[in-house]
Amino acid sequence: MENPAPTILVTGGASGIGAAICQLIVDRGGRVGIIDLNVEMGTAVAEKLGKNVEFVRADICDEAQLTDAYETLKESLPPATGLVTCAGVSPTRLSIEDCPLEEFRRLVDNHASGTFLTCKVIGADMAARGGGAIVTISSALSIRPGPMLGYGAGKAAVLNLTQSLAVHWAKRKLRVNTIVPGWVDTPFIRRQEAAGRDLSPITRVTPMGRLVKPEEVAEVAWFLLSPAASAMTGSAVVVDCGVTLGGGWLPYGELP
Repeated sequence: MENPAPTILVTGGASGIGAAICQLIVDRGGRVGIIDLNVEMGTAVAEKLGKNVEFVRADICDEAQLTDAYETLKESLPPATGLVTCAGVSPTRLSIEDCPLEEFRRLVDNHASGTFLTCKVIGADMAARGGGAIVTISSALSIRPGPMLGYGAGKAAVLNLTQSLAVHWAKRKLRVNTIVPGWVDTPFIRRQEAAGRDLSPITRVTPMGRLVKPEEVAEVAWFLLSPAASAMTGSAVVVDCGVTLGGGWLPYGELP
C-alpha cells in the first residue's frame, strides 16, 4: 500500500529555500500550506504551484498571528504530516563594537523564538494527533563561526532547540531534524552580487567550488520528512558543498 500524499506546512515558503521546498513537495504529489509575511510573493508562489497550495500571511514571532494562520490552513488542507520552519531574516555583518543590542536581539529572536513558536503552535498539535516530521533550517554558522553574530547565534539556537524537541517528542512519533545549509544560491545573495559583491571568496574556499542550489536543500528536506528517514531524529544534516570542512585544508595551502 502506497503512503498517502503528504501535507506539509512551510514557513518562509514565499522565496529562496522555502519556495524550492514548496515546489518539490507539489512536484511529488503533496499539498502545501505556506506561512509568510510577504503577501505579494507568497500569493505569487501559491498561484504558480496551483490548487494544492494555500498561502496565509503571519509573523512567526507573533503567537496569535501564527495560531490564526494555522487554524485557517487547517480549514482548507488535510491534517499536516510535516512542517518546515524556513522563515527567517537576512544576516547583517557588523562587529560587536558596531552592533546595537536591538539588532542582535532582532536576529536571534526571529530565528530562535520564531522556530520555537512555530514548533509550539503546529508541532504540538501534530504530536497530539499522532506524530509526523519537522525539519528546521539552521546554518553553517551554527557549527562554524562567522562575522554575522546575531544570525549565527540564532541559528545555533535553532540546532540546539531541534535536538531538544527531538527528545521531547520522540515517544509521540514526531521526528525533528535540522538542515545546516552553507552558502545557498538565493535571490538574497544574487542581489548582493548585482550590487557589486564578489562571490569568488566563497567559492574559492568551498571544496566543490560552487554555491548550494535551493533545490538541493529541498531534496534533503523531502527525505527528512519522508518515511525513508523514519529512524532519524535530532540529526543535523550539513548541505554545504563542503565549505564547513575546507578550513581544515587551508593551513596547508590551497584546496585540492
